[in-house]
Amino acid sequence: MSQETKPDRELEPVVLKAGDREFTAYARVIALDSKEANDFVGRTRGLLGVLLFAEERGARPMTFAVSRLSGEAAWHVDGVTGANGFPHLSRPFGSGRRTGGHLAGITPPATPFVGILPALAGLLDREARATGLVDEIGLGIPMRLAVTR
Repeated sequence: MSQETKPDRELEPVVLKAGDREFTAYARVIALDSKEANDFVGRTRGLLGVLLFAEERGARPMTFAVSRLSGEAAWHVDGVTGANGFPHLSRPFGSGRRTGGHLAGITPPATPFVGILPALAGLLDREARATGLVDEIGLGIPMRLAVTR
């Protein structure tokens, strides 16, 4: 079961917090699907998503490839492509957790390549629920994939 949105849909405003500072950025989930892959510890199951992110309205967005494995309580960044198309980070599905690919927060507009802020994670969680891919998900809640028959 795959979730893809129309390319012409606008990015939605998201309020991001960094310490005592707040600012509005723009983001949208453009794809989300379940994925299984072989890992050095065996078979890995989870979600793989693509998120567009722009610091200003109308700016060309960066593209984040993100994943969350079954039982994990956070999203991780596996890949980042800059607004100019330059790849800044590229790792296989599910490898973000082994290389420090999650931060609870960053100081925008610092390089957001290694983490997913809670507001952006909320967008991914909402899409996962809407597609029926998960039974449980949320900030700090271990993800439980939906049983497929």
